[in-house]
Amino acid sequence: MPMPRLFHRFLLAALVLVPTFVAGCGGKAPQYPVTGTVKFQGKALVGCKVILFPDVETVDAEKHGFGFGVTDAEGKFEVQHPQGEKGIRSGRYKVAFMYWVDSKGNPVPFDTKPSEVPGGVKSLLDKKYESPSSSPETIDVPKGGTSKDFNL
Repeated sequence: MPMPRLFHRFLLAALVLVPTFVAGCGGKAPQYPVTGTVKFQGKALVGCKVILFPDVETVDAEKHGFGFGVTDAEGKFEVQHPQGEKGIRSGRYKVAFMYWVDSKGNPVPFDTKPSEVPGGVKSLLDKKYESPSSSPETIDVPKGGTSKDFNL
């Protein structure tokens, strides 16, 4: 009866190895803090959206996802994952910036759609900064995190 013994050994191996494999695959990738400041013409930008997109030439975008932050009164930002967790995976990212003002020149709150603003919005930044494909700005996030200042 070698077949049942072989089957039992296979089953035992499967019971030991499969949970180990699944636990290893299901682990959450570490997120590292990314902070910095954004200035425009030497002054802090308040309410500027800073968006990090994986640099598809250097990392697997599906595994990395993207992150974003919004500058405070001093132009400081902290990147978070879209689900709210602070930080982002290590790797190289393209950085895009969005800074819209209403018809009176007031910054548009980051969670407001441009179509919802009476009189419309305009960007104070050069258009090249609004897209990861045209923005010249990048950031390398090492294990442990990083900080970078942008002067646009």
